[in-house]
Amino acid sequence: MEQYDVVIVGAGLAGFAAAAEAADDNLKTLLIEKGRTTGGTGNYVEGVFAADSEMQKQQNVVMDKQELLEEELTYSHYKADGKMWQQYIDQAGKNVSWLKERGVDFITVAGLGDGAQTWHLFKGKGHDAIHNGLEPYAKGKGLEVLTLTRVTGLKQRADHTYEVTLTNVEDKSIQVIIAQNVVLATGGYLNDQELLESTPHQNPYNIIPVNSGKNTGDGLRLAWNLGAKKYFTGMAMMFGGQLKSKKIPSFKLWGTAIWSSVCDQPQMWVNELGERFVDESACVVNWANEGNAMNRQDRVFCIFSQKILDDFTDKSFPRSMKPFVPEDRYPSLRADLAKAEAEGHEYLHKADNLTDLAKEIATPNLVDYVKHYNEMAAQGEDTDFHKPAKYMLPVDGDGPFYAIELGVGAYTTGDGLRVNTNNEVLDAQGRPIEGIYAIGGDGSAVLYGDTYGVNVPGTHAGYCIFSGRNAIKAIASKK
Repeated sequence: MEQYDVVIVGAGLAGFAAAAEAADDNLKTLLIEKGRTTGGTGNYVEGVFAADSEMQKQQNVVMDKQELLEEELTYSHYKADGKMWQQYIDQAGKNVSWLKERGVDFITVAGLGDGAQTWHLFKGKGHDAIHNGLEPYAKGKGLEVLTLTRVTGLKQRADHTYEVTLTNVEDKSIQVIIAQNVVLATGGYLNDQELLESTPHQNPYNIIPVNSGKNTGDGLRLAWNLGAKKYFTGMAMMFGGQLKSKKIPSFKLWGTAIWSSVCDQPQMWVNELGERFVDESACVVNWANEGNAMNRQDRVFCIFSQKILDDFTDKSFPRSMKPFVPEDRYPSLRADLAKAEAEGHEYLHKADNLTDLAKEIATPNLVDYVKHYNEMAAQGEDTDFHKPAKYMLPVDGDGPFYAIELGVGAYTTGDGLRVNTNNEVLDAQGRPIEGIYAIGGDGSAVLYGDTYGVNVPGTHAGYCIFSGRNAIKAIASKK
């Protein structure tokens, strides 16, 4: 049987970071990917976190590492691992330089909204960072890559190495190899409905994965079979409302005029009862908050009138979206909604009056609540949730009236396994399982409570780089 120093399960951003580090350490490494192509969800990553990079220094961006640490610990209500965070923050700037040296190109350092300027944006997103940088670099130094292959068995032998059973996805042929160490990098479990349903604090039926579709908890199950602790905090990296569609993947509707008008503009959102549940303006500026608020509901709709639709199309909307939307209006919105209606998209509901709209979407209190909302708008005061008066657009006038159904977009999960500061997987007693490591989404529970901190952007992707390198350094130190 072929023997390897390291077998990495999952060829995404974290997997390739580990592979490149392993190549530098002259470790015989096999990278395994169940899909036909490599990169996974990492292909869509915009950029990575850092606190003291050369790029930040060139742009005169100064970050206080202690403040960032306190921000993350406080945001997680101290559920995050402070020791791991400190180690990560200290290494993040060096990791940006390391990426550059391995062929990864960056555009600039940015913040997200009014968040910290920690986001180091890739040229060509994660796709180019992986396929023009890390992948050719590691292959050039001897990395072996197997695609269309699943790890279907992991068994420790008497000499503490592992038998790794590989199954070809297409012809079901089986191969067994030997690994000194196994690194799990399968991206968490966002695409596994059964695992989502087993986590607390979520309404999994409202979650719309916006990722590669391959994150089905493979790494978690392999670790659990070896005695790893099942560690669920209910963390999904949510980023606000998405159009709920079965006809087209929601990520293809992200950023469209319809999507932006109901998710970026603080219009009237109601739940399954037809009642508001939040100050919409406080959510649209922080999509983690938006996702959390929406995910507490069974169903979510944006309710608006023909007058609002016409105003948004022809005149203006209240919250500027420049530079993402060049004008303070959506010139194509009316036509886009008409097209969606003609194509029969199920997220769009339309009726001549509010009574009929309420019946169509089964919201018993909608008519009464809209009346109450319009009264508050006329008075210029939101006594329910204190939304600023300029955003209190009355839902009135002549029909038709519209309801757009929303789900909650999510990028990845951040729980499932516990790891220590070497990214070794821990068992139920908190002891490391020898030779088993988890990185990226498989080993990111150390970073979070139940919510991703968008105020310090790039932290999950940056952790993919950090944890991949961190695990391999720990392996190399044992040789």
